[in-house]
Amino acid sequence: MTLALVFLIVFLIGPFLFKALIAMPPSLRAIRALGAVVLAAFLIAIGLRYGLLRYWTDSLWLLGAAALALWSAWIAVIALVVQALRRADPRPAVHRWSGVLGAVGTTVPWFGLVLANLMRST
Repeated sequence: MTLALVFLIVFLIGPFLFKALIAMPPSLRAIRALGAVVLAAFLIAIGLRYGLLRYWTDSLWLLGAAALALWSAWIAVIALVVQALRRADPRPAVHRWSGVLGAVGTTVPWFGLVLANLMRST
């Protein structure tokens, strides 16, 4: 049940969040804003991990929040790269394929989770 829920979150929310992050036209302002989002999400994850160290082994919610913050940073990094590519090469083909590949890239952590689960069960 847990893997099914994570699957739905990763394959539905991830691409939609990515699409929202790349909705603005590629500009230096958009790239700076995405850089700030990446930094904020990463610092939140680090703060949850090391700031609440004594609660780390007891709270599944804390683990989930830190993982969600890292995953959000991952999606923002992909959006940042896509915006930089679109700014460097504004052709329609680059715009289309960078969006498709970026949306697919948001799901990569799912495969790592499944592989880790597979290795743990064998």
